[in-house]
Amino acid sequence: MEQRKAAAAQKIYSRVLGDIRPSKLEVESTIANANRTMARLKKIVPKGVTLVVAGSIARSTNLKGDHDIDIFMLFDKKVSHKNLEKMGIEYAKRMVDKKSGERFELKYAQHPYARLHLDKIDMKIDVVPAYKIDNIEELATAVDRTPLHTKFINKHFTDKMRDDVRLLKYLLKGHGIYGAEVKVQGFSGYLCELLIYNFGSFNNLLESAVNFKMPLCISPKDKAAKADKQTFEKFGSDFVVIDPVDSNRNVAAGVSKESLARFAFIANKFLQNPDIKIFYGEGFSSSQISKRIESIVKSSGLDLYLMVISVPDKSEDIVWPQLRKASEIIDTQIKKFGFRTYLGHVWIERKKGFIAYLAPRESLPTRVFQGPSVFYGTKSVEGFLNSHKHALAITVEQDRINAIDSNKYPTIGALLKDVASGKVIGKRKDISFKGGKLFVNKIPREYAETAYFEIHGKMRV
Repeated sequence: MEQRKAAAAQKIYSRVLGDIRPSKLEVESTIANANRTMARLKKIVPKGVTLVVAGSIARSTNLKGDHDIDIFMLFDKKVSHKNLEKMGIEYAKRMVDKKSGERFELKYAQHPYARLHLDKIDMKIDVVPAYKIDNIEELATAVDRTPLHTKFINKHFTDKMRDDVRLLKYLLKGHGIYGAEVKVQGFSGYLCELLIYNFGSFNNLLESAVNFKMPLCISPKDKAAKADKQTFEKFGSDFVVIDPVDSNRNVAAGVSKESLARFAFIANKFLQNPDIKIFYGEGFSSSQISKRIESIVKSSGLDLYLMVISVPDKSEDIVWPQLRKASEIIDTQIKKFGFRTYLGHVWIERKKGFIAYLAPRESLPTRVFQGPSVFYGTKSVEGFLNSHKHALAITVEQDRINAIDSNKYPTIGALLKDVASGKVIGKRKDISFKGGKLFVNKIPREYAETAYFEIHGKMRV
C-alpha cells in the first residue's frame, strides 16, 4: 500500500474508532452490571458451579453500545448432560425479577440456554450451562470451548489488536456479513479475533484478503497455512480457520463463499481508494433506496419479482436453510425454461419468507430443447421425439437431435406466478408455497421498506 493511501487509511481508522470504541464510562457501567448480575446468580447456584463472563465483553472487543453479557455456568463433569440442561435453565429462571420488568427466553444452540432481558438497564444476558474443562480433551459439549477461547484471546491480545477487531466487526456489520447465524452466514466475533491475531493488524488482514486464493486454510495457533488436501476433506470446506484451542474445529464453518468473496472485494476497494464511506455506507434514507431501485427497474428493462410466503414459527436454524433450498429449486426451474436472473435474494421477516429476483424482461414462447446424440440409440431418439410430437421443427446440430417447441411458460412472470401459488414446488418440509403471493415491480407498502433495504444491500458492495 503506497504511503499516501496508508496515511489516509490510518486517519479513517482513527476516526471510526472514535465512534465505535466504548467510552471509559460505558465500560465501567457494563462491568458493574455484569458484577451485579453475577452476584445475583451466585446466590442461586450451588457452590460447585463456577460462573464466568465470556464473549466480547470478557475479551474487550465489543463495539460501543454492545453491552450484552454472556455468563457461563460451569458444572462438574460428574453432572449428567440432562441434569446440566435442566439445572442451568432452572437457575436462570429463578434469577428473573418479573416485578422489575425482567423477562426470560429459552434459546437453543447444542443444548438449551437462557436469555434474560433486563429492560431496566437495557441489557440482554445469555446464561449458558456448560462443563468446566481445563483442556480440549475433556470437551463434552460444543459450548465448553468458549471459556478456553476467552483465555486464549486475553493471553495474546494487545489493546491495539482489540481496536482492530472492533474495526473489522464494524466493517463487516455495515456490509451485512457479520455474525455466524444461519441467516447471515458471515464472520463470528471469535473468527474476527482470530483473523486479527493471525495477520497481526486490521490493515494487514485487508492486504492479505485481497490475495486470498481458494481453497484457503488459516491456522492462527502456529500462523501457518496448512493447505493440504486432507485438511479440506476433513472439514468439508474450502475455507478453514483452525481453532487454536481445538484443532478439530473449523471456526469459519458458517462463512458462505459469498460472504468471504464480499469481504475480499471490500478490502480491495478500500485499499485502492481509502474512503470512510466503506465503513459508514452511502447514507441513503429508506425513501432514497426505494426511489433508486424503482429507477433502476424502470430504466433497465428489468423486472423486479417478489414472492411472499408464510414460514413456520420455528428456529431460524431450521427455516433459513429450507428457504434457501427452495430458492435454489426455483433457480433450477427458471433455467430449465430458458430464463435468466441477474439477482436473487431471500430473507425472513415477521413469519414471512421473501424471495426476490431481478430478471430481464423477455418472452420465450418457443425455445430449443436439446435432445440426445443420434448415436445413443433408437430408444433415446424415439423417446425424445415422442416428448415433442407437436414441435415446430426437429433439427440435428452436430450429433444431437433438437426440437424447436413451445415453452410451457412464455415468461418468467408466468412461471413465478405458478411457483407462488404452489403449483410448481408445493411444500418442501416446513416451507409451503400454497397461498403465496407474487408482486411484480410494485411492492405493497407493508413489505416495501424491508424489501427495498434487503435488495439494495444485495446490490451494494
